Amino acid sequence: MAEQAVASPDRTHSSYRFAVEAAVWLLNFSMGMSFFAVSPLFPLIEESYGTSSAAVSLLIGASSLVVALALVPAGVVAARVGSRLALAAGGLLMATVALAPLAPGFEALLATRVLFALGAAVTLGAAPAVVMRWFPRRELPIVNGANIVAQSLGVTTALVVAAPLADALGWQGALLATGMVTAGATAVWLAVARDEGRRGGGPSPALDLRELRTTVTDRPTLLLGFGIAGGLGAFVALSTWLPTFYHEQFGYSLGRAGAVTAALPLFGIGGSLLGSWLPFRSGARLPFLVASGLLMPAAALGTFATDEVLLLYPSAALLGVAAWLYFPVAFTIPMELPGMTPERAGVAVATALGIGNVAAFASPLLVGLLRDLTGGFELGLTICALLPLSLVAVGFLLRPPAHQRE
Repeated sequence: MAEQAVASPDRTHSSYRFAVEAAVWLLNFSMGMSFFAVSPLFPLIEESYGTSSAAVSLLIGASSLVVALALVPAGVVAARVGSRLALAAGGLLMATVALAPLAPGFEALLATRVLFALGAAVTLGAAPAVVMRWFPRRELPIVNGANIVAQSLGVTTALVVAAPLADALGWQGALLATGMVTAGATAVWLAVARDEGRRGGGPSPALDLRELRTTVTDRPTLLLGFGIAGGLGAFVALSTWLPTFYHEQFGYSLGRAGAVTAALPLFGIGGSLLGSWLPFRSGARLPFLVASGLLMPAAALGTFATDEVLLLYPSAALLGVAAWLYFPVAFTIPMELPGMTPERAGVAVATALGIGNVAAFASPLLVGLLRDLTGGFELGLTICALLPLSLVAVGFLLRPPAHQRE
């Protein structure tokens, strides 16, 4: 029988948990940076390889699809081999974006993105067990929020620096630089990571098929996946295509277009902090899903309706806050389900994120296809702007976590 290291408020936790969390934070930062580093470079990649908008969108969309398909298997494997090895393997796979200068064609570049996505899936599947094993339940929203902030800060950094790096090093050199950041984060993880609460530091026994099936098909997990699909689909689609939209429709330089789009993840840092601190103080979870689902569509429409800065910039800022507000809650709710262990929590979070990443694959592809068919971005972006309404439905359909009903 596997040791069930369930997080609890009265459990004694070592202060070394902050060193472990720092390493996990760096891996999340590098993940966000590498994921969106290609977005401001789309026009350069299209020109370099002569690809269509739909094809180049696969650099984001295919990554999301691979993450969606690999998350649950990655979570199971991570539970089996142990978090130290799993996160090291995930980091090394994510660092393969550094191979971009060696890609002889678009297909080879896409292959590096697939390897990156496999690493991201392993990292996302293993990290929840690390958090749940090292931190008490009361601290989970704060720690999950910190890791979401890391991803947001990574995305912001990518959108701001990718175009200037491409000017200095070429677009391949810009991707090489992001891969080296990930390699450094992986080295830090290997230096500080160790298993806690498990004699000998060995891996966990695998989940049996009944546990796995129960976790994957659990109603709250599936509902969370549906909600995340709307929010993540909208955020990825807009973050992917707004730089190109601003460049072509508003006449912005690539640097300025990336900087404006960077407001989404930049203000998402504030949203993540609010989404971790307020649930920590209030104990509430579901209202933050509803708030994000209501605010995101209105703000998203404002990011491309006009180039009037008095509407565009506040809309981008509000969208950033709303798009990241619900994420700490979405990561925390599965950890608070009855009978949850760190290994099952990893699979539950992986399942919900996997469902969400299906939408993250489809949404930028939809925008690219509709742009090829209609000659404009507006229809695709409008459809994606409305997707977060799924969070409103989930906020009313989910039952509050058990500790809120006590």
